[in-house]
Amino acid sequence: MIDTRRAHQMTKMAMFEKREEDKIRIADNYSKKNYVSLWTVIYAVAAVLFYLVYCIVGVLIVIAVHTGSIPAITWILFGVVATSGFVFHTYFYIKSGRKKAEERYDDSKSKCDYIMQQYRELDSIYDESSKS
Repeated sequence: MIDTRRAHQMTKMAMFEKREEDKIRIADNYSKKNYVSLWTVIYAVAAVLFYLVYCIVGVLIVIAVHTGSIPAITWILFGVVATSGFVFHTYFYIKSGRKKAEERYDDSKSKCDYIMQQYRELDSIYDESSKS
């Protein structure tokens, strides 16, 4: 005979696993330190690439504004602004990326904990039914 509690629990777990499979996999495959470090590197590379695009656009604007010869002070100012902008942009971009990665990992870990709790509950249902 089918135990309805067992069937209900198994259905609930299967639906949860299907819906949250990608998120659960994060905590299963990585430690928190490794996951956050991986995303820190990804965000650092992205920050550099984005900033290179910003600098190229800035150089093109400087060239377009100064159609004649470009004074040396213009290049010096551009270099100072670009360098300080790069440092601040990269710092805050990586900081926000680390925070997002930590939040994603913590969410994944809580979902893993939830599914493990559901497995323990199913195990207890099996124990109860085998005793009776």
